[in-house]
Amino acid sequence: MAAQAKGSSEETLRITCPCCRTKLTVDAASGEILLEERPKRSGLSWEDALQAGQQRSAEAEQQFRRNIERERHADELLEKKFREALKKADKSPTPPPRIFDLD
Repeated sequence: MAAQAKGSSEETLRITCPCCRTKLTVDAASGEILLEERPKRSGLSWEDALQAGQQRSAEAEQQFRRNIERERHADELLEKKFREALKKADKSPTPPPRIFDLD
C-alpha cells in the first residue's frame, strides 16, 4: 500500500486509497500531500444525468407525499393510542402515582 520513493533526497510515500483509487504522494517528514492523482471517471452523458436527476426528483416527491399522508393520520393514531392507554389505566387495580407522593 505504501512504498518509499528512492533516488531522491526527500523521502516520500506513495499511497493508493482503497475506496476511490486516488494515488497520493506524501512527504514522510511533514505528512503533507505533495501530489494527488485521481483516476479518470467514466462520465455520464447529458441525457443520463438529466434522467437520473428527474428520477431523484420524482422519488423525493413520492417521499414528500407519503410523509404528508402519514402526518394527516398521525392525530387519529395518537387518539387511538390514548384511548387504549385510558382503557388499560381504567382496568388497572393500582391508581397512578400522584406527583405529591414523588417527593
